[in-house]
Amino acid sequence: MLTLGDLALRPDLQLGPMLISPSRRLVEGPGGHDHLEPLIMQVFLLLVDAGGKVVTRNELFDQCWGGVVVGDDSLNRAILKVRRTGARVAPGLFEIETIPRTGYRLTGEILDLPHGSARVPGADAGSGASRRALVVGSVAAVAMLGAGGLVVDRLNRDRQFKDLMQRGEEALATSDPDSHPARYFREAVALRPDDAKAQGSLAYAEAIRTESGAPDQTRTSLQEAEKAAAAALALNPADPNAHLARLIIESGNLDLSATEEGLRRILAADRNNLNAMKQLWNLLQCVGRSREALELVQRSLAIKPLASGATYPHAQLLWINGRVAEADRVIERAMQNWPAHRFVRFARFIIFAFTNRTRAAMAMIEKRETTPQNFSPESVALWRVTLPALEERSASNVARARQAAIDATARNLGLTSQSAMVLSAIGELDTAFQLTDRFFAVGNNQPKSAGAVRSTAWRFAPWLFTPPIAAMRADYRFKTLVDQIGLSAYWQAQQVTPDYQKRG
Repeated sequence: MLTLGDLALRPDLQLGPMLISPSRRLVEGPGGHDHLEPLIMQVFLLLVDAGGKVVTRNELFDQCWGGVVVGDDSLNRAILKVRRTGARVAPGLFEIETIPRTGYRLTGEILDLPHGSARVPGADAGSGASRRALVVGSVAAVAMLGAGGLVVDRLNRDRQFKDLMQRGEEALATSDPDSHPARYFREAVALRPDDAKAQGSLAYAEAIRTESGAPDQTRTSLQEAEKAAAAALALNPADPNAHLARLIIESGNLDLSATEEGLRRILAADRNNLNAMKQLWNLLQCVGRSREALELVQRSLAIKPLASGATYPHAQLLWINGRVAEADRVIERAMQNWPAHRFVRFARFIIFAFTNRTRAAMAMIEKRETTPQNFSPESVALWRVTLPALEERSASNVARARQAAIDATARNLGLTSQSAMVLSAIGELDTAFQLTDRFFAVGNNQPKSAGAVRSTAWRFAPWLFTPPIAAMRADYRFKTLVDQIGLSAYWQAQQVTPDYQKRG
């Protein structure tokens, strides 16, 4: 078993651009540095020492936990932290491959690098001359620091800035509101207010908060986004994230075609802008172009493979495009890597619920540690009534599901998508259209509640083009719906055909 004493005695290890210092529990690389917990460092070293061979789960438990019985979640979290450190500190250098039901192994460029000691040459304890050289060198180093303190301070600030930008970008890549990317960019801007990229990134991070925040938070984020975007564009008129932030801010006054054209202009100027890709694939799914959305997600993952914010949409879009087995493989890996990610859990649940695995979906919401965090208590209660109707469409189950959906959406219009998907899947189309028309304020079905949709966000309804809504899409009333909410006009303006109208 590896102990803290073993870490303290183990020499530093240089692997190409990455330094591993077990004694300091530090990993450094071109992307910054991370301080690891002792347990995480132990797991990392075992994988490195294996040189690409599989380290079994039992070996990891024995060597790092000393045989103490712990849950699989503890090991999964440790592996996830090593993955995150690698992605942040030395992106592209290595990956950790999961061997199902067996263990893990390192893959990638790291295996081809020589394992060199990073200790100071000649620093052996038995060499008096070496000790004297180190003392002299230390005195000289102190003198240099005294004379060049400002240089050292600048270097430290540069490193801190780079680390904050990296952390902010990683937080954006999760697409999880709990990651709070704006805080990292705000600190980066405080260090370098004249950096256009930092200002543009802050503008985008604040802009996306306006899409889902509470009214007070939305106003604050809007002001911050506008201020940062203006600063970024004053420094660099071509900054892509500042333009993206302004497009998001202005989207309430734009139609779908104008929004798409704006996103494509940004990508034409900055082909690999992952933030613009994310906004575009969301729009494409919301206008029934799921095949193109899937291609864009896959392109994003080719650029940044370990991005949770692209992995769960990948699984959802595979499912939407009828590739359920592939969707399962993707979302199961995501559940191993990011078990606490709200949208990863959501994707796992939805795919279970609408692929004849309702008991597995029910099991997820019976445990707090697996319930998607974006499910409110009202949403969970509604699922408990409606899932049985998906499993067994008896008259009593269907009647209970229908009434529960009517009651729930009367109290909270935000439950419309959940209700409509279930009702469509069980053949209750009249009620499904009634609730959907009310949500979209179609015709005279104006919602009485102020909880309807704000701005034009209501048009971004990806659930209209998911498998459970297939029965609604095949109904004559769906054409009236898409005409009323502007989708037909969009398809005509863009000269495109939505996937559900194509053959094959």
